[in-house]
Amino acid sequence: MRDLRGLAACAAAFVCLGFTGAGVAWADAAHDREHWADSPYAPHTTKGPVAKLGTVVGFIHGERVDVTAVGLAAAAGQRFGRFTLESEYQYLQFQERGPSSIRLGDGHRLGVLGRFDVIRIGPRYVGGNSLLSVYVEGGAAVAWNVWFEPQYGEPSRVVPGDTKRVEGQAGFGIEIDHRLQEPIGFPKRVGWFLGWRLGLAPHEVGPASICRGVSCRPAPMMEMENYTDRSMLFQSSLAVTW
Repeated sequence: MRDLRGLAACAAAFVCLGFTGAGVAWADAAHDREHWADSPYAPHTTKGPVAKLGTVVGFIHGERVDVTAVGLAAAAGQRFGRFTLESEYQYLQFQERGPSSIRLGDGHRLGVLGRFDVIRIGPRYVGGNSLLSVYVEGGAAVAWNVWFEPQYGEPSRVVPGDTKRVEGQAGFGIEIDHRLQEPIGFPKRVGWFLGWRLGLAPHEVGPASICRGVSCRPAPMMEMENYTDRSMLFQSSLAVTW
């Protein structure tokens, strides 16, 4: 009798596990099915987590030294149809303007951005399972600029003091987004971003030094010529949505 009761309990547990497993599998299938398309020309569903990785190049104005900035950017966020909310990190290397490759310092940007697709052109015009979007974006970031003293053999130069400030950011660009028609797992969409990003921060007259090697002396104070420090960066990124 005791064996029969144990057998019945095991059978009940097995049935419950079967229903639970089927429910989980059905939920996963339903989630994937939401991103499936019966036709390459079907409307696009742009929802889910997104991650981006790309390159950055541009200019930074307003510091004691105007520089060329080259670096990398990584972002992660969530897509809600036309709107996307992301957090982003940028690492920049500052170089002298022109043909020189002398490294003047590093920059870091950590911010939050919202992006909205203003115009969307669907697959009937740009090809099956593809979507071309024109977007605008805006947000804010904390910006750190770290400046290096010249190395041995490099000419003397002005070395600004290190700074940390909050800057507003705004930009625009295009995205070419391709849908996997019957995705299984990761990813469900692959995209390519090309865009311009403008950064603005209140100008602060900070300390600076004139350095030659390890020998430095204070630099004279600059007059207040600009009320904002500006950066203009061009970004190219690959993105995946899942």
